[in-house]
Amino acid sequence: MELRHLHVVLTVAEAGSISRAASLLKIAQAGLTAQLRRIERGFGGPLFLRRTDGVELTELGRHVVLRSRDLVERFDDLLVTARKLAAESDVTGIRLGGVAGSLTPVLVAVVRSLLPTHPRTTHVERTSDGVLDLVRAGKLDLALVTEYPQSPLRIPEQADCRTVVTEPMLVGIGVGHRLSARAEIRLSELADEEWAVSDESYGGGKLNLHLACEAAGFTPRCAHFGVDPASAAELVRSAHTVACFFPTGQDLPGVLLKPIVGNPVHRRVTVVWRRDCVAAEYVDEIHSALVRAYQERLRGHGPRTAKLAAAGLTVAAS
Repeated sequence: MELRHLHVVLTVAEAGSISRAASLLKIAQAGLTAQLRRIERGFGGPLFLRRTDGVELTELGRHVVLRSRDLVERFDDLLVTARKLAAESDVTGIRLGGVAGSLTPVLVAVVRSLLPTHPRTTHVERTSDGVLDLVRAGKLDLALVTEYPQSPLRIPEQADCRTVVTEPMLVGIGVGHRLSARAEIRLSELADEEWAVSDESYGGGKLNLHLACEAAGFTPRCAHFGVDPASAAELVRSAHTVACFFPTGQDLPGVLLKPIVGNPVHRRVTVVWRRDCVAAEYVDEIHSALVRAYQERLRGHGPRTAKLAAAGLTVAAS
């Protein structure tokens, strides 16, 4: 099985018919049909049900498409990151990085406070894999990444890491939602809802949400894609939409954040550093300052803090 085969499967799934997919791929329909049969044999079963008006994904097909999208996106990110590395020149000072939606601005503030005489640069990547590629290549010294149970990260051999906090994914619903009085919500109770799916640049977790929903017996009806947290909150407030958020996000007036029963989706925020960088000898102080900054954010949530702790939020010792 090769990456191009995944592109074929995704194209057929998005087109909804073999004839339309053949046109998009610029190959003969008969050739695409034969190629699709070989791909299905490789996966061990049919990915599509053939109908008179097109094709429909089987249960196996939905699983393959979901995982394939994640793999293709990661590969595209690899290409973008590699091209950046090839074009960038070395930068002096402490090179900080992270993914948007973690605690990257807090990391910058902490390092500025602890090491005021050291020049700093900051590089924000779309995914944690992209951040780690820069650490591995020696382009970043110190960074924050987020990791999900179903998508473990490969920490570079030249680096060490330490957990800052483990956060549960929370479901955001409108104030007038039928489940607004609940202390926590089962994912299965949201099977008929429309979902707003945040762009991976804002903390991600899309694949892990899909897998958790599949384990709960349904495929989420994702209707709004690539939104930032503020846009997701606006959709939740103004329409019959639900979305997922993490505790470190901004305040969201008009949106109720509810823990999910069993805490099926959570992310770990981790600080990663190269052993040979200047900041390595200050890691204990940096980590403690990050933990204190996170705890300060939690105190700003007031009564919600205890509820978050019950939902699986764990802050590392400072």
